Amino acid sequence: MTEFYSVLMSMNALCAISILLSGVDRRRPYFIALALLNAVLFLFHWLSLMLHSATTVDEAIKISKYHLFCVILAHPLQILILGLWTKFRYVKVLFYAFCLMSLPLLVINVFSEHSIRYGEHAVLITYTTVFGDTAAILKGESGAYFPLLHLSYALSSLFMAYCVIRFFKQKQIYLFFTLLLTILLQLGASEVGFEIDQQTLNWVYVGGVPSTVMSLLVMGMISRGFKEKSDELDKEGNNKIAMQGVFSALAKISNEGDVSSFYENCVTLLARYSKADYVLFGLVNANNPQTIATEVVIKNGERIDNFVYKRKGSPCENVLSIEACVHREKVADDFPDDAMLREEGIEAYIGHPIVGSNRCNVGLLVLMYKRPLTGEGALRAATDVFATRMSAEFRRQALQNELKATAFIDYLTRLPNRTKLLTCVNTVRADLQTEDAQALLMLFDLDHFGEVNRKYGYDVGDRVIKIIGERLSSYTSECVHIFRCGGDEFAVMIPKVRADLTRLTNVHWTAIQAIVNETCSVGNRRINVNCTMGAVLFPSQLDSKIDVIGAAEQALMRAKEHGRGRYTFFDPAFLSDVEYARELEADLVAALHHDDGLDVYYQPKVDLNGDIVGAEALVRWFSKKRGVVSPADFIPIAEETGVIHLLGQWVLTRVLDDLVHWQRCHYHLVPIAINATVSQFEDNDFIQQLKSSIIEKGLQSHLIELELTESGLLTDRLKAITTLAELRGFGITVAIDDFGTGYSSLSYLSELPLDVLKIDKSFVDGLYDDRNRELVKSIIAISKTMGLTSIAEGTETLEQVNLMKSYGCDLFQGYYFSKPLAKDEFETWLQG
Repeated sequence: MTEFYSVLMSMNALCAISILLSGVDRRRPYFIALALLNAVLFLFHWLSLMLHSATTVDEAIKISKYHLFCVILAHPLQILILGLWTKFRYVKVLFYAFCLMSLPLLVINVFSEHSIRYGEHAVLITYTTVFGDTAAILKGESGAYFPLLHLSYALSSLFMAYCVIRFFKQKQIYLFFTLLLTILLQLGASEVGFEIDQQTLNWVYVGGVPSTVMSLLVMGMISRGFKEKSDELDKEGNNKIAMQGVFSALAKISNEGDVSSFYENCVTLLARYSKADYVLFGLVNANNPQTIATEVVIKNGERIDNFVYKRKGSPCENVLSIEACVHREKVADDFPDDAMLREEGIEAYIGHPIVGSNRCNVGLLVLMYKRPLTGEGALRAATDVFATRMSAEFRRQALQNELKATAFIDYLTRLPNRTKLLTCVNTVRADLQTEDAQALLMLFDLDHFGEVNRKYGYDVGDRVIKIIGERLSSYTSECVHIFRCGGDEFAVMIPKVRADLTRLTNVHWTAIQAIVNETCSVGNRRINVNCTMGAVLFPSQLDSKIDVIGAAEQALMRAKEHGRGRYTFFDPAFLSDVEYARELEADLVAALHHDDGLDVYYQPKVDLNGDIVGAEALVRWFSKKRGVVSPADFIPIAEETGVIHLLGQWVLTRVLDDLVHWQRCHYHLVPIAINATVSQFEDNDFIQQLKSSIIEKGLQSHLIELELTESGLLTDRLKAITTLAELRGFGITVAIDDFGTGYSSLSYLSELPLDVLKIDKSFVDGLYDDRNRELVKSIIAISKTMGLTSIAEGTETLEQVNLMKSYGCDLFQGYYFSKPLAKDEFETWLQG
């Protein structure tokens, strides 16, 4: 007997702890209540053992009260457990009702002198149990309140029966049979208890066994759940490892080279991982968007031929319109019009879209199985990752193709660009080496188009270029190819010249002029432009080393030099001029770095009395290789190539060093004028370097004067005003050189902060003409009105000097007073 109850109590303790831990972990209150019931059962079985082991009536009655206390307490707990488990709506109300009904019984049971169950005349009798040992039980008439306990038991049993039905309806078959078995055992236990009380059965009290069995079965269910969860976690872990492996392999697939091999490698890898019967990658058919053209198809692990199939009536239509599409089973029944699903016996389907540019679905990646799918989450995730990677590759390839196309197309006119022209010229030139034929390249640009941009703005200029480009595109034919080289420059190429060259060129030149000269309407503006053209016939006019486009550009430059609105053919003699300019540029750069005859000469500026008041620094080049090189030859080349910046810095350094030397020798210092080109004036570094160099040398800023041409001040009005104000604020005087030869308006010049106005030599040389004399008078009057000092350049005769004096000119510079002098000769002026 003792062993029997010890086993029951051990079971109750084990169930209480295990079920409590599971209830806390899973946050299931009915498990916690069941654990509490097992604690009550543990006490019940211990009290049952004590009751059977009692030796006196008083001891037995006392124990029976505690024993009955456990029975009363168990009924509300059973109601709570089953009500929560079956999600009974009124479980709380029913639980509280049972508690209220049980509370009087508990109070009466505790405070009554006699046992409710055995009455006032209870006696203790002994008997031999089925286990072979002696047990004691109380025997007597039940009290008046004992029927209430039977009522509680009956109601509890009815609710248990109701919960059996609820479990069945909820399709919780295991719990259905568990509770049904518990009810049957409870009926059996009641019968055993009755037979023991009647002394007709030598068993012991087993009233707690049904609930203990139920707890054991629940604990078994929990253990099974833990096992299934463990197996699921193991499966997830294995799937995760497998997915990591396949994703790692996916990351290693190279997208370099043929893109089709990339797609094939991806689909093959996915087929190996998914073990699908079919894996296919397809794109919307460009020729018929209502169909899908497969790119890669894997069947049973083998690559098969591609095919085209209809979208309508297939799950692929859902993939393209709704995104991911999953059918775990009976996909052929869902899409009866899809012949492939039916003929191949496809049961399950997973499809993800291939997303192209602008987030549009352009294709799909599909897995198909001949068996139903369960737990397809990993497959869906893998397919999604593969589809995403392949979508990214599709977009990259599309962008790359687009970039390749745009690399040869001008963005504004949609004409082939300079890159395409180079490719075309090289192709035609290579073809002509095996043929006795010629090709003609004509290069033209729009005359003075910079004025259009400055006058109307770059937006309007672009619109004019676009209009002309559209007109030229309509002139394109199989034999006439037109390109936009950039800016306002276009090219026309005739791959094979079959007619008379002069006649052919005149025909095309006339057509081009007609296209360009037609008025361009931009908004309310009417803009007219003209063009100039250079042409080259190749290969007859060129050898293999000469650049065709460069030759056409040389011809275009010559046409501009001889007057715009015309065309010129390339002459090989042009190349000698180009070569001379290149060599001269190289020699000039070498001279700047290796002291090859560059020097600074100074031409004095004098007042009305002939006294020196300043000088202009003029660069001279006495080359060891070339001899004396005229500034008219090397200054324009320096400006074109950018060497002027190095040259300007060299001149500035030399002038400042000479001023420092003269200052140490206590010579009479006068301002030295330095010429600055447009590019130098617009270069912020040049201006800052000029200021910092003056400070570094310790010179007064008024000893430097900057001479600028009119055209150099016309590019950017606001910037010119700001820069000039900065220079004058520092103390540097500013002179406008060659006044009267530019196109600036007086209103514009009046806004500029200037100090000196230099009258160009051309006006001084023309003083013999009455009209020119009046013009000079006006220029001097303008200078006085603007508060500027006037200087007459190139005064070479006494007559010129006297006339300029009579007109009110302030200062003079020219050969009449002095030619440009070397440093040592100029120093005699400073000493005198």
